[in-house]
Amino acid sequence: MMINETVNLSANITVKDANNNDTVVANLSVNSLDSSNMNLSINVNTYNKALLTAEGAVNAAGETVAEQYTQFETAVKAKAKALGYVIFG
Repeated sequence: MMINETVNLSANITVKDANNNDTVVANLSVNSLDSSNMNLSINVNTYNKALLTAEGAVNAAGETVAEQYTQFETAVKAKAKALGYVIFG
């Protein structure tokens, strides 16, 4: 019997708004990351394009939008590799 593990991952991208508060500007998600069919796609849902694309946009931790995306992508690749995705091996 083959038992498949399916994993969903998600994260928010945040940047500081005019009041210097972190604001969610986009959500990243991977649905149905599984070992049986090895499909993978990262979905991005944008909530605030103006803040997301603002020059010099960072969150309270000083991370840029690109840095936050890279952290998510790295976590996705690590999980995919652990599930046997040979493309990340």
